[in-house]
Amino acid sequence: MIYSIVSPVHIPAGLAGPDPMDFDVRCFLVPHASGVTLVDTGLDRSVPLIAAKLAEIGAAWSDVTDVVLTHHHPDHTGGLAEVVALAPGATVRAGAHDTFPVAVEAAADGATIRGLRVVATPGHTAGHLSVLAVEDGALLVGDLAGNPGDGLTRAPQAFTADAAEAERSLHKVRRLDFARLYPSHGEPSDRLALEQLLG
Repeated sequence: MIYSIVSPVHIPAGLAGPDPMDFDVRCFLVPHASGVTLVDTGLDRSVPLIAAKLAEIGAAWSDVTDVVLTHHHPDHTGGLAEVVALAPGATVRAGAHDTFPVAVEAAADGATIRGLRVVATPGHTAGHLSVLAVEDGALLVGDLAGNPGDGLTRAPQAFTADAAEAERSLHKVRRLDFARLYPSHGEPSDRLALEQLLG
């Protein structure tokens, strides 16, 4: 089971373009046999929402064994320092080519973390990664793609380090075995939506 934690984001006009932007950012809890893995930590204000979701599923910070970061952008790591303080026993892992404000272990392409298979998906950032929840048939894609409400889209070019590399990563995940797709921005989607995006 994948549990989404949703935080609304508002960017005023002029900060990221001429128009204001409203969207959400998501992090995820993935229970396993001996605890819970947290994928991304969201914004700093996401931490109480993570705590509430942990309580809702009958878990606590002490049950968080692992934190997996899809990439280093602040809407995915804003809560990281607080999460590390609240779950000091958790191992934090991320792509080796991104930098973070806390110590992280490199998550190698193909490695398995508590039933989550690491998939290197560079492009949005150099160290961007996705994770495949094998038993759930679910692919958590970070910012490799998003779902703003009218179908799956590529990440905005303004926030993507290497669009050509990101495109190669999209084609890489297309070959994986999954049914549900969980972007970090927008509602969950499915394999068909990815096929439609790639044409």
